Amino acid sequence: MTNYSPLLALFVLAPRLRRASNRAVSIYLPARSEGYDARFYDIEFRDLLHRYSDRLSAKDRELMEYEMRRLRHHVAVVRPAGCPAFAGFADEPHGVLEMIKLRDGTDERLEVGELLLAPILRQLEHHPPALIAVVDKEHAKTFGSILDDIIPLEHVNGTEVRHSRAGGTSAASNQRKADNKAKANLEGAVKTVEREMASGSYLQMYIAGPDEARAAFERMLPDRLKRTVAGHLSASLDSSALKHELREKVAAAIKP
Repeated sequence: MTNYSPLLALFVLAPRLRRASNRAVSIYLPARSEGYDARFYDIEFRDLLHRYSDRLSAKDRELMEYEMRRLRHHVAVVRPAGCPAFAGFADEPHGVLEMIKLRDGTDERLEVGELLLAPILRQLEHHPPALIAVVDKEHAKTFGSILDDIIPLEHVNGTEVRHSRAGGTSAASNQRKADNKAKANLEGAVKTVEREMASGSYLQMYIAGPDEARAAFERMLPDRLKRTVAGHLSASLDSSALKHELREKVAAAIKP
């Protein structure tokens, strides 16, 4: 796909960033690899404040200190772990408070003004997001795999597909009806995926679901989308922890 845009992918991951003004606070910090520890982040935030205080005007310093308190509280709630670094963005008047886990380490940074997006956009170029389509003969769900997150997108409900146990000609007729319903359901899922892949937010695709439905769905994809399929996953729609399961399976699929 030639229309992929890291910025559009970022706005799927954190849509409130679209509302940020030119008076926002952006930070990039390492995450503690051993798990969340409040003291570790107290030190990191304090060091960042001290390092940048002398570089800012009194007005910007006041804004930085206020928004950094909001970000520090947010980190205590989110408790980042399992990632090398994270980015944080805050702009209270415009409803912005985001913490995004990163896939790679990055330099510690703080900026007051326009959002500092270059470091996170570089990571979105190095780790292109994928659309995940989980399908069966009746339903489909799509998810965005962006950096360290799995974002639920669409839920497509199709027509119930019943399989008759009757014999003879009626069985063949009922089977054709069931096959036609399943095909129509999968066509609806294909249209959803076409629309989402055309958004410019994804560069590749993973398909999950029962083997038969997954294979039929892939055959129905336009050739341009077939070329974006990066792999198949064994997750199914009836999983009680589908989002977590997809995150683990995508991580395993892209591991070098």
